[in-house]
Amino acid sequence: MLGRALCITLLSISSLAHTATVLPSPEDSDGEHWYQTIAVLPATELAKLEGRSITVSVDLENSPSFTLLNDEASTEHTALYRMAFNNIAEGWSWTPLADPNMADYYRYKFLPLKSTFEEKVAPRTEEIYPGKWLEIKNLWRYDYFLAFENLYDFYPRQVNDDAGFRAQLKRLPSNTSLSMQARFRLIPPMHQESNTFWKADFADPVDYTLRKRYLMGELLEIRFLDKDSGEVLAMILPSR
Repeated sequence: MLGRALCITLLSISSLAHTATVLPSPEDSDGEHWYQTIAVLPATELAKLEGRSITVSVDLENSPSFTLLNDEASTEHTALYRMAFNNIAEGWSWTPLADPNMADYYRYKFLPLKSTFEEKVAPRTEEIYPGKWLEIKNLWRYDYFLAFENLYDFYPRQVNDDAGFRAQLKRLPSNTSLSMQARFRLIPPMHQESNTFWKADFADPVDYTLRKRYLMGELLEIRFLDKDSGEVLAMILPSR
């Protein structure tokens, strides 16, 4: 019986090892879904994805960098997504010896894709200081980004707070809402993650964990779409 059980166990493990990971469909533009799939792939499977083209949705609702400019004197609108301050301040993005006249200190740029929140455990009561008790929550935030380094393939590097992705749109009906997508090619290491923790105190009684998760790629295309119909209203391609 022991031998049979061991045989069944080994067969089960073998079957699991050869089960192919189901990748999101080409129509799936959820950056969180793509990240969670890619991040758990073994190295051999991950390597097969190098160069694969993926399209993800950019989070415009939480993007203060985005502005829709209305020109009353013309029949066009301008979609402007400023990138001057979308630098990734992580160690793997630093180039400390960069000549500021020629290159940026932060090598990689980002586009925000999604943010989610999760309360991991029920609130607890803890003695912060002797005789001082506080109810503490445990909150985790996950921020998902597209990280890329070829921003200046799309426009010249310049000292300008309004530098970024700019596209002319035909005048939109008043009820039209925009969405933004980025198409990119996966490049090694294909994903990165950082973690920051803030301990609860009396001013903010929350144990707060921030996980930043990055899909890594070469940016190929920016699209602005009618959010309801999916019609592509403008497309930005690399200029070089």
